Amino acid sequence: MHDFVIRNGKIIDGSGKKPFIGDIAIDDEKISLVGFVANSGKKEIDAKGNLVTPGWVDIHTHYDGQVCWDPYLTPSSWHGVTTAVMGNCGVGFAPVKPGDENFLIQLMEGVEDIPGAALHEGIEWDWETFPEFLDAIDKKEFVMDLGFMIGHGPLRSYVMGHERCQNQVDASDKEINKMSELVTEAINAGALGFSTSRTILHRDIYGKYVPGTEASSEEMKALAFGIDKAGEGTLEITSDWLDEEIEMSWMKEYVDKSDCGLTFLQTSGDAAKTILYAEEHYLKGKNIRPQFPGRNVGLMFGLESSLNPFVQYPAYKEISNLPLDQKFEIMKNPDFKNMLLSQEPDFESEIEKKLADESNTKTREEITKDVQLPTKLTANYKTQFILGTPPNYEPKKEDSIAAISLIKGISELEVMYDEMMKNNGTNLIYAAFTPYENYKLNFVEQAYGLKSSVAGGSDGGAHCGLICDASMPTTNLSHWARDREAGKKFPLEMLVKKQTKDTAETFGLFDRGEIKPGMLADINIIDFDDLNVSHPKMIHDLPLGGKRLVQNATGYIATIKRGHIVSENGTATGILPGNLIRGKQISEVKSEISKVSLFDRTFRLFFLKIFKIYWSLSKKKIKTTIA
Repeated sequence: MHDFVIRNGKIIDGSGKKPFIGDIAIDDEKISLVGFVANSGKKEIDAKGNLVTPGWVDIHTHYDGQVCWDPYLTPSSWHGVTTAVMGNCGVGFAPVKPGDENFLIQLMEGVEDIPGAALHEGIEWDWETFPEFLDAIDKKEFVMDLGFMIGHGPLRSYVMGHERCQNQVDASDKEINKMSELVTEAINAGALGFSTSRTILHRDIYGKYVPGTEASSEEMKALAFGIDKAGEGTLEITSDWLDEEIEMSWMKEYVDKSDCGLTFLQTSGDAAKTILYAEEHYLKGKNIRPQFPGRNVGLMFGLESSLNPFVQYPAYKEISNLPLDQKFEIMKNPDFKNMLLSQEPDFESEIEKKLADESNTKTREEITKDVQLPTKLTANYKTQFILGTPPNYEPKKEDSIAAISLIKGISELEVMYDEMMKNNGTNLIYAAFTPYENYKLNFVEQAYGLKSSVAGGSDGGAHCGLICDASMPTTNLSHWARDREAGKKFPLEMLVKKQTKDTAETFGLFDRGEIKPGMLADINIIDFDDLNVSHPKMIHDLPLGGKRLVQNATGYIATIKRGHIVSENGTATGILPGNLIRGKQISEVKSEISKVSLFDRTFRLFFLKIFKIYWSLSKKKIKTTIA
């Protein structure tokens, strides 16, 4: 008798092969048989009419602080995620010298919009080194498996001191060597890799670039080869200038000389150049994986959000800190509405306040740009939309605030005011932060057509007051395989592979991501017709009542982790079988990395040349994520 049997499901096994109807037997937390299972199970589920997939492997999350107080890592666990990798974008909480904890919180709060007060309250700080951090996490129980990278920010701060880091001082040769040694030490202790941020989008709460943003090529090369010295691990980069030769030179040397992994998110520049390089070298057998989200990075503007179009208007400033119900009562008064809509943003008082701050080192011009940024971010009405329920992440032009304004004959700001007031002030406006040309997600079509690309950029656990993209694994399936109207759809087997086998292999996790004997029994059972996400909502469940945007999901009949049902019909069972992942994982029946035939490789290299010419002619600059 088996421990667990799933019967009659439409199995999409993660390999990219066509679905098939079959059974799955589970014994000792692993898959023991796939196909026809003759023997019964101590527990059985009839999955007839439903999809059976591997559990999602989300490799771009920021639960580094939340792991200290939330064993369920919500909302990702609501969306079928059974493995999460964190420590992305060069931020994290180890290593840390006693007394420097606040600096790391400031980095995380600035880069990932996670309330600093919640982090101060929720993190125990019972570690100093990265190995000690892993040991502390290893003592806890979780609903999913967790993997960590060591981040450039805490590493640089630990070796150089946070004051020098804040000023972007070049590291000495001695410091570079020490950082490289600590990368190797971290990976030997179980880190899945090293991460760095090389984008001006990532700043601390004072507006300063995070440590490592402008680190030298010599430093970056030494840290990359710190991974190589350990013999395993993956380098994760979020960068504005991956396509520039000064960045590509050290990166190319790492790819050429090392058998370790590389994954990246490009935030600016000539993405086609970098993508072409990645695809070409992946086809040659290198583990180089560009990450792409399945939808635009979306800013959510609402009365409880960190940002909305009125945050710098005098009348709104007076009520901005009130509880939602009180704010709503005031704003539904027509006189208040008319007063607010007749005003202009108040920039000058903010500028003068910042100039008077003794710690300020910026010029008036620099401060003015910073102060005006929130209003600029909310002013592109052509790419701001009524989100709807369930949300549509590929909205049409007629759904835009600009179009509705023309139809109704009122200002864009009034359209947004009226929309945010719906449902007692809880409605949200969806703003496409990344390029959304021709009102189609063409960049996803192109990116997901690449062999090397993986689904990434969900940022689970981050951007609590403004972005809600942890639901991306769910919408990848529901939108791209079922609901899309703007263009072609993708086969389910391809989408499943992109966020299971492919993401797992990116970090050397060869024991999961596929439904085959010997692999971990990490499985989702899905009612595909019912698979959807809810309208985002703000909840206040972080330590000290901190707020965060979340989305629920429908359609997940069961999520199974290591053979244990951890969620049924959206409700957690209370079982916590998740473990800390330490380093590369191999199954008893090792999963083979996808082989590419000579013909397929030749064809795809030809396709890449056409791809590069197309993007060059159109002068397209892709921003894939703000990570």
